Amino acid sequence: MSELYLILHKVRGEPAFDIAQKIMIGDEEGWIIPTSGHRAYPIQWSLLNSPMVENHPAWDDLPDHYTVDRQKVHHTAGRLLKLLGLGRSKSNLGVRPL
Repeated sequence: MSELYLILHKVRGEPAFDIAQKIMIGDEEGWIIPTSGHRAYPIQWSLLNSPMVENHPAWDDLPDHYTVDRQKVHHTAGRLLKLLGLGRSKSNLGVRPL
């Protein structure tokens, strides 16, 4: 993983703190927020130290921000399609929802 920085930048005209990575964009150095993929233009930054993560005893038990339970997603999508009248029925057996 690339080094992470705490950055201060502007979001909707207001000061905001985010975690960002330095990257090369063409021939110039840029910043990207890895959790959203958005570009950032920080006015200040500070390198984050990884010992905070590596030495934490509960790290392995911590839930992941982006964990996806595919069963729940499928079940929820199926319910939504049914509510919209797009679920499987005898009249639309040949049509598969996206």
